Amino acid sequence: MEFSTSQLAKLISVHPNTVRWYEAVGLISPAVRLPNNYRRFNYKHLVQLRICRIIYNGTYPGREARKYADSLIYTIRDWDLILSMQKAKEYRKFIEREYSIALEMAAMLANPILDDPNICVPGDIDEHANNSDINNLDTETKKSYTRKEAAALMGVTVEVLRNWERNGLLYVERTGKKNERIYGSKELMRMRIIFILRRNNHGISAIHRSLLCYDEGNYAGAAMALNQAISDPDRIYVCASDHWLEVLWELSLGAQKIIKIIKEIKS
Repeated sequence: MEFSTSQLAKLISVHPNTVRWYEAVGLISPAVRLPNNYRRFNYKHLVQLRICRIIYNGTYPGREARKYADSLIYTIRDWDLILSMQKAKEYRKFIEREYSIALEMAAMLANPILDDPNICVPGDIDEHANNSDINNLDTETKKSYTRKEAAALMGVTVEVLRNWERNGLLYVERTGKKNERIYGSKELMRMRIIFILRRNNHGISAIHRSLLCYDEGNYAGAAMALNQAISDPDRIYVCASDHWLEVLWELSLGAQKIIKIIKEIKS
């Protein structure tokens, strides 16, 4: 079974130049060249392109997910089906873990958590916290902190806090003789939630929508606001993190398709 560039492109529903580009950058194995220098592709190329389109034809999911996907693509290119199946399962496992954490985050926001000092953090968030004691912040006393001190507690920079304030995620009044922003227990709890959401790949706009609902007492709406359906014509997405749950669900379906394709080849 052999194909010209145009025939292969038609089977995958892409432009012939897309097929040429995938070959040029090494995402599929090199085509055989005829005496007239025309390319000739075979069944392996068809499979490789099908998997490439499953992975690359959607929303960019971030570096970590793409790292798993690229590793899978290269094993398919080399036609190592045993290793390809292993890489495909690792990719699916990573996506499923991210999806589970995202669901926990949504469930967490469905409750009045900002009044609960014993909030349970989903996922392995501590490994990202730059050794800050994020899960044991002093939220039960009336101790207050400067912006620099609060940033240090979170394990983030002062500029990160300024960015949260500029984007409406956090509002801290200026007080005292120095007219400084002072962070108390309420602000620390809110910062902790923002920190966790950001570390779990939720975008600024999604968090802003969620916190607006939360501040109005609409806890169920706060959970739903972390994700928006792509079918909503009034929404313009800046990045995958604006509808992270949906992106992860689509990636999970794609991973399942890839595993099915590899199983069919091996059988």
